Amino acid sequence: MRIFVNAQSAFFGGGLEYLKNQLKALRDVHKDIHLIVWTNNKNHKDLSSFIGKERTVFIKFPYLPYYIRVIVEQAFCPLLAKKYHADVIYMPGNVACFFTLTKQVLVFQNPNLFFNVVKSKNPFYNTKRILQRLIARFSIMRADRTIFISKNLQNRAIKGKHKNTFVLYSGVNIDDFSTFYDVERFKPYILSVSNITYHKNYPALLEAFEIIHKKYPKVHLVIAGKIMDRAYFNKITEKFRAKEVWEKIHFLGGIEHKYLKDLYKNATLYITTTLLEAFPLTPFEAMFFGIPVISSNASSLPEICQDAALYIDPHDPMDIAQKIELLLNDDAMRKQLVEKGKKRIESFTWKRHANVFYNIIKS
Repeated sequence: MRIFVNAQSAFFGGGLEYLKNQLKALRDVHKDIHLIVWTNNKNHKDLSSFIGKERTVFIKFPYLPYYIRVIVEQAFCPLLAKKYHADVIYMPGNVACFFTLTKQVLVFQNPNLFFNVVKSKNPFYNTKRILQRLIARFSIMRADRTIFISKNLQNRAIKGKHKNTFVLYSGVNIDDFSTFYDVERFKPYILSVSNITYHKNYPALLEAFEIIHKKYPKVHLVIAGKIMDRAYFNKITEKFRAKEVWEKIHFLGGIEHKYLKDLYKNATLYITTTLLEAFPLTPFEAMFFGIPVISSNASSLPEICQDAALYIDPHDPMDIAQKIELLLNDDAMRKQLVEKGKKRIESFTWKRHANVFYNIIKS
């Protein structure tokens, strides 16, 4: 089976990690799979080096801004799929290929399309969101198979059941956690891993940590994630910069996946205060390394983490601080969460994901 993969939209963060691991597992587990991967200047090196060239062809293309890219995808996807005799077009970027007779599979990873986390009065922003949502809903109708990476996202995207939609959880990859990272200067520390964006809700975590700092001045907060908007970052950190607590807060910036092992395994606890998540990978990475997890009770997190996390109200810094303090002091609860985390992570392997994905494509 020859699968044409439109990888134009997967060039950073969780979307790129998802696609890399998914494609490699699919090809390695199923020997009849041949991949044609349409990359761009931003993701070509990462995808090609990770997946390798066995039964795989890479097509490199210039990186384009969103709206231009969507138009170009509509023109080029059917042409490239025909040129390489693809049996299936795979669209992992929330937008279907509208003008093709080739069977296509669509994956929705981006919950921002269906949840109004950012409240904006900007007419351009709101018009853009409405347009994106219309394109997304039309894409669901147009695709032969549509996959959502959580039930929470599926329920928000479509009304009622649809025979050609499926829920398929991501796998969790820890194979490339290998390179040493010096964490001694942070110990003991609370860890959070994600890019610095609005919906990750870092202001609430910073306020909670300020409360914790007053009782536990030796504890550090370590945040590993790319600053996506410098103006936003400056705004949310401004009031902490002149305070003593700022010396205990460490923004590491974007950290390559291979360096995260030491950050996870040496943390006292892991926390995510996000307001929106389609499939939360980082809590499972923490669980793998035996770190207790505190999780937001929003979005898909309770569905995915179940009883393997201690839940907080992400809008309430005092609740966040109280749950952090509870885990800092309760060894029995920490051990219980660690054991539940180890069991929970067993459900999320890329081999299992590849088998289900393969059956969906073949059906």
